[in-house]
Amino acid sequence: MVKNIAVSADTVLENVPIGLFVAKPNGECIFANHALYKVLNLKNTNIVGSSYISAMHTDDRQRAIKHWYACTAKGKNFHYTFRSASKNKNKLLAIHAEPLYENKQLVAYLGIIEDVTVLNETERKLYLSQQRYELAAKGASAGVWDWDIVSNEVFYSTKFTELLGFDNLAFGNEFASFTEQIHPDDIAQFNANLDVHFSDPFEVFDIEVRMYSAKQHELWFHIVGEALRDEKGEPYRMVGSMSDITEKKQSQQVIWHQANFDALTQLPNRNMFTDRLNQEIIKSKRSGDKFALLFIDLDHFKEVNDTLGHNAGDLLLVEVSERLKVILRETDTVARIGGDEFTALLCSIHSMADVENIAGKLIQAIEMPFYINNESIFISASIGITIFPDHSEKMEELLRFADQAMYLSKEEGRKQYRHFNKKLQEKTEKAHLLTQELRLAVINQQFEVLFQPILSISDMTIHKAEALIRWHHPELGMVSPAEFIPLAETSGMIIDIGNWVFQQAAEQVKKWQEAYDENFQISVNRSPAQFQVNTTQHDVIWLNTLLQLGLKHGICIEITEGLLLDDDEVIKETLKKFQSAGVAISLDDFGTGYASLSYLTKFDLDYLKIDRAFVMNLEHSKQNQALCEAIIVMAHKLGLKVIAEGVETAEQLTILKAADCDYAQGYFISKPINHIAFDKELASKDPFSVVTRLTTMDCKKISLRCYF
Repeated sequence: MVKNIAVSADTVLENVPIGLFVAKPNGECIFANHALYKVLNLKNTNIVGSSYISAMHTDDRQRAIKHWYACTAKGKNFHYTFRSASKNKNKLLAIHAEPLYENKQLVAYLGIIEDVTVLNETERKLYLSQQRYELAAKGASAGVWDWDIVSNEVFYSTKFTELLGFDNLAFGNEFASFTEQIHPDDIAQFNANLDVHFSDPFEVFDIEVRMYSAKQHELWFHIVGEALRDEKGEPYRMVGSMSDITEKKQSQQVIWHQANFDALTQLPNRNMFTDRLNQEIIKSKRSGDKFALLFIDLDHFKEVNDTLGHNAGDLLLVEVSERLKVILRETDTVARIGGDEFTALLCSIHSMADVENIAGKLIQAIEMPFYINNESIFISASIGITIFPDHSEKMEELLRFADQAMYLSKEEGRKQYRHFNKKLQEKTEKAHLLTQELRLAVINQQFEVLFQPILSISDMTIHKAEALIRWHHPELGMVSPAEFIPLAETSGMIIDIGNWVFQQAAEQVKKWQEAYDENFQISVNRSPAQFQVNTTQHDVIWLNTLLQLGLKHGICIEITEGLLLDDDEVIKETLKKFQSAGVAISLDDFGTGYASLSYLTKFDLDYLKIDRAFVMNLEHSKQNQALCEAIIVMAHKLGLKVIAEGVETAEQLTILKAADCDYAQGYFISKPINHIAFDKELASKDPFSVVTRLTTMDCKKISLRCYF
């Protein structure tokens, strides 16, 4: 046993296996033992007389100095971890120093420096292992990834690889295993977002990308992550998760597709088309190019729906869309914007001839027969054309002008294209102004009702008339009904105007029944617009008027063939209500529409009016004579009375009488006149002098024998 060994304090301090040092408050080292030189890897350098800071990595010195002076100012313990200035860049050292006082004055720091590289790595791995476990537990439905940026090793949770259909062992442990599964079109965006997050900690890494599964299925994932940073703010590790959002993306795609594409034809709809049109306007303004906008409307499409059914109509629209796509270029856009209306955007046009060539091809393509459900269908198309920037640089105006040009092509015979022009714009503006004036006309009572007599051919008497509205404009003079009635229908003013005409007619027929003939009847035209569901209250107004006047008969409502085509139960019910109130129903302009004969049996009618187109030139056309005779015979078989419109000569009246027509109406009998003039005629001994005119004529000039 060794006894009484005397060891000096200096010897102990010098040989203790822990690096010791004593430093002044300014950082100057006044003592360093042998172990300190060893831990700092300083063989030939004397640290005494200099600062221990020189043993630190240059990037860590500034922060260490700042921390040192903060501690000395308050006399606190100094604790700091730093990288060594030696060649071993991964060597990590820890310094711990206690303040030394004399007479309550800080005179020095006694400290130790030790190598904590191994300890730190062990703690780090333990921490990572624990945190990954917590992340994996929290993200049960999400895949967790933990990327060591320095080593490029990645931890992937089991859920992560399960989402992609991989085995954990087969997936790999490098970051490339992750990024290689990202869709090529999304990898650039992924890397760009990653770089932004690395350079700016306030920019979050949050992205949606497509990734390929083990079976090469394309899946959508929502990926989020956050980088962990060192003392300098540099990222050394990144932790994140990803969730499968494929179903959400598919649902969004369906919603987007429904919002932008027509469900029937799969063409862009109005929403998508206007967006592309707006983009084309922006592009063309920048490039100086022109483009054409075509508004395409199918002619007589409604008749296809009415005769063959809506299913056939839908199939026809699909076939039409396919033909349009074949004609147009890949750079063009064709869309279905509603019903049987299509639009086409022809980009970067070089000449008007090119546009007209395409428009002509579109018309020819639609003219070719369609075969739907073993039926041959023949339709045509009317097209309106506008040019950017010649006609306008505004999207709304381009669409409106093309629509106006399309209606011009319909008015001029259909199955053709027409260009927008200033005259058409002037016509449209005139219609707009006239519509405004029409509103004032209702308020200022500028209308007048005239009455045109209807002759009973069998006894040559007048006990029927048609009420016809006229507009006396204070500046424009007499405005034709053909001009203002369509405007009244489209603007909705036909309801109020129609109510007023009905009131005038009902009051007038009541007077004539009391004064001349208890069976006198006045016909009132009723527009299809007046049969809309939301006009039910106006039907009540008409029925109440009849009730208040005590009219059990005396009113006849004239409807058009187009109304029969609707075959709507609401219309049928409305007509039944009127007939129950003693109102007769007359079908106007028969033969010019598209209603089949079967429609005559679906509606309970009282009168059928032969259109003036068949009566015109009746005395010189055997075909017109045959048609009129056939219509009369058919109507009588169905229990209907027949009225011939547009009778302008005695010869026409004679032929109609021979064909057993019931009534005649036209200028030969009388033009429309006001109620005062009509009163005088009814009061006279020879009303309208029709019989007198017939008997005084030279009947030898009439090809058929006179019966009067």
